[in-house]
Amino acid sequence: MRDEDILATVIEMIGQETDNPSSDIKPEMTASDVPGWDSLAHIRILLGISVKLGITINIEKTYGAATIGDLVPIIRESR
Repeated sequence: MRDEDILATVIEMIGQETDNPSSDIKPEMTASDVPGWDSLAHIRILLGISVKLGITINIEKTYGAATIGDLVPIIRESR
């Protein structure tokens, strides 16, 4: 899967879990920039991505991501 596809999935899941339009979510944003993204939403976002992509994501590694875009290589490595 291409990085662009992974990013699109990440943004889609963030939008669904936080009730924000996907068009408002940008790769350079942080979790604190997205209304409704708390620790529970973080887990639910990652679970949604895992299910949609059929992978297991190391949640601990995701805590080191500074931006939404930084999640892409973490997810790519999870495949």
